[in-house]
Amino acid sequence: LSAALLHPPSSHFLFPSEAEMKRELSLFAVLLLAFSAVCWLGPHWQPSRRLLSLSVAFNSVEVDWTLAGQPEEDFERWMSNGGLSHDVSDFRGRLALRILAFAVDVLPQSIKKDYAEDLAEVQGVDLSANRPLTWTEELIKDELATQALHGENLTAIDYKYFRFLPKFIGRVLPAQSALSWSSRCWKEVSASVEKLKDKWQLHVKVSKAQRLICNEVFGLFTASHFRIGSFSTPIGGQKTFTFEMRLTEAQTWDVDNLGVRIFAFHENALATMRSVLDTALLFAPLHTKGVTPLAAQRNVDFLEKYRGIEMKKRVAPPGDQPILNESQIHSGDFIGVIRLDGLDPVLAFGMGSHTGHTAVALWEDGQLYIAESTVNGSYWPTNGIQRTPYRQWMAQAKAAGFSVVHAPLREEYRKMFSERGANDFYHRYEGLEYGYHALFTGWIDTTRGNYPCMPPYNSTADKICLVWELLEVGVPIVTRYIPRLEKPFLLAWNQHVTGSAFSYLSGTALYREALSKGMELDLIPAVPEPDGVLYPSDFNNGTQAPSIAMVCDVFVCSIWKAAGLFKGIDDDFSCIEQTNLDVYQLNILEAPKQRPASCIAADPDNALCQLTGDYELHLPKLGQRSMYRHMQEKCPTEPPLYARPSNC
Repeated sequence: LSAALLHPPSSHFLFPSEAEMKRELSLFAVLLLAFSAVCWLGPHWQPSRRLLSLSVAFNSVEVDWTLAGQPEEDFERWMSNGGLSHDVSDFRGRLALRILAFAVDVLPQSIKKDYAEDLAEVQGVDLSANRPLTWTEELIKDELATQALHGENLTAIDYKYFRFLPKFIGRVLPAQSALSWSSRCWKEVSASVEKLKDKWQLHVKVSKAQRLICNEVFGLFTASHFRIGSFSTPIGGQKTFTFEMRLTEAQTWDVDNLGVRIFAFHENALATMRSVLDTALLFAPLHTKGVTPLAAQRNVDFLEKYRGIEMKKRVAPPGDQPILNESQIHSGDFIGVIRLDGLDPVLAFGMGSHTGHTAVALWEDGQLYIAESTVNGSYWPTNGIQRTPYRQWMAQAKAAGFSVVHAPLREEYRKMFSERGANDFYHRYEGLEYGYHALFTGWIDTTRGNYPCMPPYNSTADKICLVWELLEVGVPIVTRYIPRLEKPFLLAWNQHVTGSAFSYLSGTALYREALSKGMELDLIPAVPEPDGVLYPSDFNNGTQAPSIAMVCDVFVCSIWKAAGLFKGIDDDFSCIEQTNLDVYQLNILEAPKQRPASCIAADPDNALCQLTGDYELHLPKLGQRSMYRHMQEKCPTEPPLYARPSNC
């Protein structure tokens, strides 16, 4: 995945257009998977010492990702070496499959045999193909095979997804005292940095093994470099890692002032790579028209264990005819969606919602439409702000594997809803791209309270959590390889730090600018935004112009706002600050007092009418919160309870 893939294939992969990227928090999931692959495929992988070779210390491989080749081109070559089918055209599907293929290529057969059924179901890539491996991949494969034979025993785990997220240990700055800590394998670990004429050197020392056979993996990051260091027991020692100094001024400032960020992976390399495989399998349906059975089951397992949602198989899903006819749906009614494709379940987990996508019903000129902000891909034909005739939308939703529910407006808000105002707003922004720019504005409201930890939630052991510090280094590194991922991060960060999304400062330049203003770095993504902030945007007709940014729930909320539903608080309500849950929790919605007989027959226990889907979708928090000014601009979203103050 990096410039350090020393023997890349010669074929060339052309990126698809940005219009093929996913909605809502999906790019965040892609970023995490990409970041894990960058770490493991980087030039600085150091194989652990075999038990028999004891404590022989050695230096890191002297190849720096910032110096060797062109990151974008190297990423394209690595992608082209995946053996992906030509019908896998969208970027997110290609990346998920390529990471899946990488994990399959490097993991030993003793691990892969447990995944035979899941891997056989994967479409779009031949996972049994004999792909030519890069030098780095060969090195990783050899190391993992050795660990499988002579390393720690792997145990079955209930919570197997995203276990590759490392724990943040601390920062090591040049000319400052060493950072010391105790780890899983070593009682004493220390790290120090010295700045030389043309490089920085990081010294990591381990001693006093806590176990006879134990493999420790540390991630050593700046916003411009990364190293992965492996330290196996029982005999301690020291390793030195070199970070070259041929950087931009802002990147050099970052190392000198923010230091080398030290992370520890929670498990050994073999178990960590196994989690990459488990997690990548969640996303296998991204490139398929529908959702395959085992992939659906895996996502249901994720939702139950991580989000606390039990999605039961529907007993008797209705046939091809819509369960509600057009006359039973009104303008402004809410449409809640989840697709068991990895991305939507991760969105639900991150936001505390039961949905991963939202849409809204709109009538115009005697025709009922479903309007939404989404993107095209393997299972959806249209990009951006769009509307689709109801019956056509239902057919597309069923083919895509959506579970869909209908939640009507409360009667008083239905009477208040201005159909003309809503349709005028829609036509003003029809064809505008999906709002990647403000992708995380609604979700990240606090410095620490929105980044989820993984289950088990009642455990006293070290928590596996996403933390700001991982984004602090991960965003600048990954966007060097995948520049399109700048859009959901750096544009909004520029807006929050400089007051303009058009400042175009790099990540490290933004960090320096923020600190010069007395702004803590972890506050950067949490700054509240008002509606109306302009971002550089694309329209489907090829026009490029400043415009607002709307992800799916922001679009639904904006339709309601244009229709006059927030005039009771003088429209002092920022739709851009809302999540899926925030939108359908508003008490402008309510479950029908009497469901039609067709809905009751299909789903006796659902308070709403489910329009399609093989699995039940419930919205238990529907319509429970009254609107207020500046609502949900500073709310935490921590699982499993997702508790929040009443006035956040």
